[in-house]
Amino acid sequence: MFHFLAFMLLFFLVAVLVAIGMAVWALRRGIGMFRSAARKATGGEGRGARARGSAAGGTGSARRRAQAPPGVTIIDTRDRATASRRIFADDEGEYVDYEEVK
Repeated sequence: MFHFLAFMLLFFLVAVLVAIGMAVWALRRGIGMFRSAARKATGGEGRGARARGSAAGGTGSARRRAQAPPGVTIIDTRDRATASRRIFADDEGEYVDYEEVK
């Protein structure tokens, strides 16, 4: 009977260790997902940013920050060709001198 109780205790300890390992794995994965989402939302570059093709030297979408009021972050995720494209044609949208009528 003592062997049976020792086996049950060993089985219980293994089950507890497996459960703790799974909980640690899930927690680390959740923290990693949270960090990558925060990096993506703030435009920060973390591990592997060069490998994914960021503005730090890759060929993927360029991330550029625009001027915004303090506390507001605007991130441009368009590719370089789209981001550098002109909005108006050369013959449109020119500034015109005008006189104010009083």
